[in-house]
Amino acid sequence: MATNSEKKEKSLAEFIVIIALVGVMMAVFINYFIKSEAQFTQAGFTKVAQSFNTKVSAVHAQWLMDKQPNTVQLVSFNKKEKQAMPVNNAGWVDVKQKQLACEAIWQLIMETPISLMQFSISAIEVHDNITERRVRGKVQCRYVLLDGSYFYYNRANGKVSKVIKATDLN
Repeated sequence: MATNSEKKEKSLAEFIVIIALVGVMMAVFINYFIKSEAQFTQAGFTKVAQSFNTKVSAVHAQWLMDKQPNTVQLVSFNKKEKQAMPVNNAGWVDVKQKQLACEAIWQLIMETPISLMQFSISAIEVHDNITERRVRGKVQCRYVLLDGSYFYYNRANGKVSKVIKATDLN
């Protein structure tokens, strides 16, 4: 028969093995979670860009149907009343304000402030001197994730780019 000390040594060894296995399993899970989180964020941002593009196209289509007004009245998903969307002469969503124009465009299109999104997004105005000579004062809006992925919205022609990943730039 095994002595008391042998039983204690055996149970201590079993305990250490169990702790080691749990530690390895936790490490594998954390590694998987970190890899998957980036993919989930990227997929979510791509979906946001697609929604942005869809709404811009819907506003432009409504502008064409309404005989090209300065403001398009669009049915909102979150509100009972119609949402007034200011557009430029070409019928694309635009604002007249100079400060934080891209952030204001985001809020109009997405119906939520950029600061309340599930992931951190920045709105940057991109000035292109060649474009500005042809289309006075129109700039592009770049919406950027923390990892560097982004998409553009061209205020002059309404084009929304696909999401460009930071890894695609290298």
